[in-house]
Amino acid sequence: MKGWLVLSNRLETLVKLLAVISRWAVLMMLAVGFWNVVGRYVGAAIGYNLSSNRLIEGQWYLFDLFFLLGLSWTLQRKGHVRVDVLQTSWSPRQKRRMDLVGICFLLIPFAVLVIVLSIQPALHSWSIGELSPDPNGLPRYWVKSLVPLGFFLLLLQGLAELIKSLVFLRDSSIFLKFYGLKNEEDSLG
Repeated sequence: MKGWLVLSNRLETLVKLLAVISRWAVLMMLAVGFWNVVGRYVGAAIGYNLSSNRLIEGQWYLFDLFFLLGLSWTLQRKGHVRVDVLQTSWSPRQKRRMDLVGICFLLIPFAVLVIVLSIQPALHSWSIGELSPDPNGLPRYWVKSLVPLGFFLLLLQGLAELIKSLVFLRDSSIFLKFYGLKNEEDSLG
C-alpha cells in the first residue's frame, strides 16, 4: 500500500512541476494583455499600431497554457467545484467514497474521451504545419497539443486521487502515517 502512495506522490510532483509553467503563463498573459491595451490606445494617439495579431493570439495561447496545465493542479489543490451542501455532514470516509465514484465514473472517462478525441486533430495540425488564418498569426499546432496534454495531466492527477482514496478506505492508518496526519478529518485538506 505504501508503494501506491509513493506512486501517487510522484504523479502529484509531476503535476506541481508543470503547474509552475501555468503560473508563469498567467503573469505573461497579463503582461501581453496590458501591452495590447496600452499599445492600442497609445498607437492610435501616435498613428502607429503597437499591437499585432501575434500579440493578441499570444495572449490567447497563454490563456490556453494556463488553463489546460492548471486543470490538474486545481484538482490536486481541491479547487474544483464540489457539492459542499451535501458534503458538510459527511464523514471523511463518505467523502472519499464519493470522490472515488466521481473519479471512476466521471473524471477518468471524460479525460480519456477528450484525450482520444483531441489527439488526431493535434497530430493533423502538426503534419500540415497549421498556421493561424489571421495575417501575421501564430502557428496553431503547438497550442492544439495542449488539449491532450492538459487532459492527460488531469487523468494522472485523477489516478493519484483514486490511489489515495482507495488506500484511505482500505486502511486509513497507513494513509495517515504516510502523510503524518493525526486523524481522518485532516486527510481531506
